[in-house]
Amino acid sequence: MLQLRLHTDAASSERIEDLLFHCGAVSISFEDAADQPILEPPIGDHPIWSNLIMQAHFIERDAFDLACKALEHETAIHSQIELTQIDNQGWQEKFQQLFTAMQFGPLWIYPSWEDNPCPDGVSLELDPGLAFGTGQHPTTFLCLEILSQIPLQDREVIDFGCGSGILALSAHLLGAQHVYAVDIDPQAITASINNARKNQLSLAAFTIGTPDKLNSVQTQVMVANILAAPLIQLRNELVKHLLPQGTLLLSGILDEQTDAIIEHYSRYFDYQQTYSKEGW
Repeated sequence: MLQLRLHTDAASSERIEDLLFHCGAVSISFEDAADQPILEPPIGDHPIWSNLIMQAHFIERDAFDLACKALEHETAIHSQIELTQIDNQGWQEKFQQLFTAMQFGPLWIYPSWEDNPCPDGVSLELDPGLAFGTGQHPTTFLCLEILSQIPLQDREVIDFGCGSGILALSAHLLGAQHVYAVDIDPQAITASINNARKNQLSLAAFTIGTPDKLNSVQTQVMVANILAAPLIQLRNELVKHLLPQGTLLLSGILDEQTDAIIEHYSRYFDYQQTYSKEGW
């Protein structure tokens, strides 16, 4: 287990946290860097120290190296990045306690160190890895909850920004006939293919690759679990790949960004509902 430690400020912490998770961090924690007390805050307020130490943990060296490369031009880091090797045996027990089986309607998602909780039903084995997406993060969790509730049987689905492939694979297991899983990150494409194979899912049921794989494809359902800024930038791209009367599920949005996203997409879509979990 590798630990990355850096000094940053509150204004930049969310951006850096998202970047580290995207690169493959399995956990991130914060601590005060300037002995700044935080007294009891008002209800609904979630204060954080002005100057803080961020610690990110990685299982794979490749994920750690990717994070360091991504942080090279990050001007909000106020210290050199520190690397620490952590005892794997003690950490493994704590780490495995963080990732346990989860149920979304008929679908179970579980890590490889647990027994399949539904061997005769619908299940997906998925471990945390280099590509973001395990079902533990609130945005992924919410997407899985909604996918398990909407009609997918015999439909085609696009997972735009597929990460580990968790949403694409889950959509297929929940009944989708064909799923297009696209991402600009080569490691996400590799992870999605490997996770499909690990679960003995036929690759014929998927088109996995970069967004140009979509060509003129239009589907009944699209899910894009990315971040608010790219969702705004990609609106026209997403719209052209969805059939009229199709369902668009957008995620990776902070609560305070919701209104801006709804307004940006209101020209093309009728707003239905917002789901929120832990500020996302």
